[in-house]
Amino acid sequence: MASIVLIEDDTSLRETLKIHLSSEGYAVRAAADAAEGIRAILEEVPDLILTDISLPYMDGLELLDVLRRDETTSQVPVILLTGRVDDDNYLKGMQLGAAYYLTKPVSREELLKTISAALRGANKTPPKV
Repeated sequence: MASIVLIEDDTSLRETLKIHLSSEGYAVRAAADAAEGIRAILEEVPDLILTDISLPYMDGLELLDVLRRDETTSQVPVILLTGRVDDDNYLKGMQLGAAYYLTKPVSREELLKTISAALRGANKTPPKV
């Protein structure tokens, strides 16, 4: 069973995503902000990280940069999730090494397909979804 750290500041969305992912057999640890997320990640390095870009204190792009600079987390696939359609954020996320970039609202099916692909290491040059 693959483990996922989910970082999302919207409580309702975080709980909904956690329920959906858990029902698919993923072991999910959820965090409300980047600091809480980093603690969860370092406590037990997950197989995948799913993070919102718009987070309080440290945004998802800054978090991704921190994760890529750390030897322990540099190879963990990170999926960026955002409510903003923003080419600059997309490009920055890809340059920092995100596996995928999903725009909210994202369907359960699309999210699960993207997670599965990221866990397989498929598509080294991810498309904008």
